[in-house]
Amino acid sequence: MKNTPIILVLIVNLFISINGYAAVTSVGEINVVDQTEGVVPASTTAPLIVTLVIDRSLAEPGEEIKTIEILLPPGFLTQSDRFKGITRDRNPIAARAVVSGGNILRVELADLIVDLQNSRYDITFDCQTPNTVTLSAAFRVRLRNLDDAPIGEFIREGQADGKLNNNKFTLQVIANVPPGPVIGFTAEADTTGENDVTLRWQNSADPDVNGYLIYRDTEQSPINVKGRSSTTFRDVDVPQGQHTYQITAYKTRLLQSERSPVQTVNVSEDTAAPQPPTMLSVTTSNEGVEVSWKPSISRDVTAYRILFGSAETDGLEPLPNGVLQRTPEDEVAGYRFIDERILAIGSFTYAVIAVDEADNTSEPTQAKLRIFAKPYPNPFTPLSPDPDFNQVVFPARAIEDASGEFTVLIYDIDGMLVKTLTALPGETELTWDGHDETGEVVESGVYVYQLQVGENFKTGTVILAK
Repeated sequence: MKNTPIILVLIVNLFISINGYAAVTSVGEINVVDQTEGVVPASTTAPLIVTLVIDRSLAEPGEEIKTIEILLPPGFLTQSDRFKGITRDRNPIAARAVVSGGNILRVELADLIVDLQNSRYDITFDCQTPNTVTLSAAFRVRLRNLDDAPIGEFIREGQADGKLNNNKFTLQVIANVPPGPVIGFTAEADTTGENDVTLRWQNSADPDVNGYLIYRDTEQSPINVKGRSSTTFRDVDVPQGQHTYQITAYKTRLLQSERSPVQTVNVSEDTAAPQPPTMLSVTTSNEGVEVSWKPSISRDVTAYRILFGSAETDGLEPLPNGVLQRTPEDEVAGYRFIDERILAIGSFTYAVIAVDEADNTSEPTQAKLRIFAKPYPNPFTPLSPDPDFNQVVFPARAIEDASGEFTVLIYDIDGMLVKTLTALPGETELTWDGHDETGEVVESGVYVYQLQVGENFKTGTVILAK
C-alpha cells in the first residue's frame, strides 16, 4: 500500500482535468502597464501586465501550482525573452517563461506553490499586437499543477489589482493612427494671489481619444487629464517664476498627438489665504476632547493647526502636537483630533485654521466647550433657537471617580418617568431637549433627574421654561 498516496494524487488530478473542478479560486485581469483604458494600438509592442488573485485556502492535493499559462488572442505574439518577471504580493519570485506557438505564454515557477494563502500575482511581459483592429481581444489564463494538469477551469475575470482600470481579460485594438493635435490651448496665471495656472483647450472630436497629457516645462511625467470631453485643468501650487506648458491628446500612452504650441506664463508668489475649515465640532469622550471638522475648499491646503484658549488665557494658542497634515482620506471623511488633557471645570475655546504650502493661514473656525459638574443650563428653554439654552446637558463628571454605564432618568414632580437617556460607549455627556418618550415637548415646570454612572447615582432638579 506504499503507492496509495501517489495513486490518490493521480486520481485527483484526473478528476480535476476531466471535471474542471478546483477548490483553488482565482480572479484576474489584464492591463497595459501605466494605463487604465485596456486599449492598445495595432502593429506595435505593448507592455502588458496580468494580475491574478489566487485563493488557496481550500486547496486540495493535486492543486499545487507549478505553471501559470496565458493564452494570447489571435494576432498577439510574444517571446520568452519578452517576459519581464512575476511578483507575489509585490515581491519578485523566480520563474522562467516558455512560449509555445507564439501565442501561449507559460510562466513556470521555480518553487511549487503549496501554502494555503490568498495572494496576488503580477506577470509582466511585452507583446506584439495584431495589425487589425478589434473591439475585444480575449486572453485566457489557467493554472497547472506539477503534472501539468489544469487546476480547474480558466480563471474568471474581475477586479484583482485594486485599481480603477480594465478589470477584464480583454483588450481593445485600435488603429495605429495618432489623434490630431489639440487646438485652442491657452495658459493663464491666477491674478488673485494664488500660485495657480488655469489651462483651457477645445475637446478632441476623435472618438478614440481617452484624455490629455499636460507637460509643464517639458517634464517627463505629464499631468494626465482623463476624458475626451475635458476642456480645462487648474495646475495648483506652481513654483514662482516663468513656466511653459504644452498638451497632447492620447488614445493610449503609446499613441499621442503632436504637442501643442508652447504657452508661457509668469507665476507670482502665493499670498492668498486659504478658506477656513467648516463644520467644527467639539465634544468630550473617555479619550479626552474630540475636535472634528470638514476640510477647507482650498486645494492648496497642506495642513490644519488646532488652537486652544480658556477664560484664564488671553487669546488662542497652538496646541502641542496640534498639527494634522492634509490627507486624501481625511479630505473625504473629515478630520479628527483628540486633546488628551483633563480639563478643569469652565469654558474653553477650540479653533482650527487651514495652512497652505506658502504658510498662509485661514481665518480660524471656532467652537466653545463648556465643562460643568452639574446640569447646565438650568433653567433651560426647549423652544429657544439658541442651542446654548434649548437643551440641558448632564455631565458624567457630576459623579466623581465613577465608571460604568452612564444613564439619566427624568421624572415629573408626580414621580412619573418622562424620559430615559442612555450614553453610548465613550460618551461623557447626555442632553435632554425637553421632549418626552413620545416626542412631545413637556410642560413648563420642575423635573427631577437621577444621574447614574455604574453603581453610583445622584439626584437633583432642572427647571424647564417655555
